[in-house]
Amino acid sequence: MLRSSAKLLAVLLVGALAPAAAADVLVGVAGPAQGPRATIADDIARGAKEAAKRINADGGVLGEPVRIVKADDGCAIAHAEQAARALVARGVALVVGHPCASASIAAAPIYAQAGIVFIATTRHPALTEPRAGPMIFRLAGRDDRQGTFAGDTLARTFPAKPLAVVGDGSRVARTLVRDARAALKQAGHGDVLTASIVGGQKDYTGLIGKLKAAQVAAVFFAGFPIEGGLLLMQMRAAGLDAVFLGSDVLANAQLAETAGADTAGARALLPHDAALSVSEATRRDRFASRRPAGPAVSAYAAMQAWSAATATAQSRAAAAVSEALQQGTFETVEGPLSFDAKGDARVPSYDVVEWKDGAWRPLP
Repeated sequence: MLRSSAKLLAVLLVGALAPAAAADVLVGVAGPAQGPRATIADDIARGAKEAAKRINADGGVLGEPVRIVKADDGCAIAHAEQAARALVARGVALVVGHPCASASIAAAPIYAQAGIVFIATTRHPALTEPRAGPMIFRLAGRDDRQGTFAGDTLARTFPAKPLAVVGDGSRVARTLVRDARAALKQAGHGDVLTASIVGGQKDYTGLIGKLKAAQVAAVFFAGFPIEGGLLLMQMRAAGLDAVFLGSDVLANAQLAETAGADTAGARALLPHDAALSVSEATRRDRFASRRPAGPAVSAYAAMQAWSAATATAQSRAAAAVSEALQQGTFETVEGPLSFDAKGDARVPSYDVVEWKDGAWRPLP
C-alpha cells in the first residue's frame, strides 16, 4: 500500500513539474457568411490566417500559438450581437472584422464590456464616435473624411494656385464642400472659388466663365456623374484644361458615358484600398495569393499590431494590450501603423484614381 502511494505521488510530482502544454490563443474573425459582403469576410479571414501562420512560425504570442475562429454576424444587428457573445464565450483575445457598419457598431459595446480587444474594418464614423471603450479600434479609413482628403490633396498638389470647389447643393455635397474648403484654409490656401449648381442642370456657361476668369488649376466637384460629366465636357470645349477631381460617386463608368473622350485624365476619389500599400516584395513574402485584397491586408496588419502590442505589454490582458496599441507604432504590411485618440488608425481614408484607357486606375 505504501509502495503504491509512493508511485502515485511520484506520478503527480512529475505531472506538476512538467511544462504545461501550450494553449491556443483564440482570435475571432467576424463577418457575414452569405450575401454581398461575404467575400469581404472571407478576405478578412484569409488575411488573419496568413498572419497567424507567420506569428506561429515566429514563436506565437508570448510563446503560445494563435488559432483563428470564425463567427457569422449576418451583416445585421441582432446576428452581430449573437456572434459577439459567442466569441466572448469562447474566450477570444482579439476580434477582427465585422465589415458591415451596423454589425460592427452593435458588436463593439459587447466586446468593450467583456474586455476584449476589437479591431474593426468598417468605415462608418459612429464606430469610434462615440467609442464604446478603450479596447475598440478601427483599421480603415472613415467615410466622413472625404472632403478633408480632397482639400488636403488639392493643397498638396497645387500649392499657391487658384482652385475651385463646386457642389450640387445636396446635403452630402454641402458637407464635402465645407470640409474641402476648411482643409484648404487650414493649409493656408486662400485662393479658392466656391460655386454651386443644381441637380439636372445642363448649361454651365456662367460657371465656366468664372472658372476661366479665376484661372483655376483644378476643380473639385461634389455631385453626380451626369452633371459632372456635362461640366467636364463643357470645360474642355471652352478650352479650360484645369484638373477635374470628382467625389467618390463619380468613380464609375457613367461619368465617361456622359463626357466621352473628355473623361481622359479626369480624377476621382475612392475609399482607400489597403492592398495599394503592399510592396511586391512584401506580397511575395507574406501572402500566398497573387494580389491580396484590401480587407485581407488590413486583417493581416491588425494581427501584426496586436501581436506586437502583446509583446510590448508582455501580457495578453486586454487592458494592457489596448494601452500598448493606443500608444505605440507598429511595423505592418501596410507600413507603420498607429492609432489616434479615438482609436482610428492613421491610414488614408481615400485614394485618388484617374480615368485612363477606359477604366479608373490608381494615380501613380
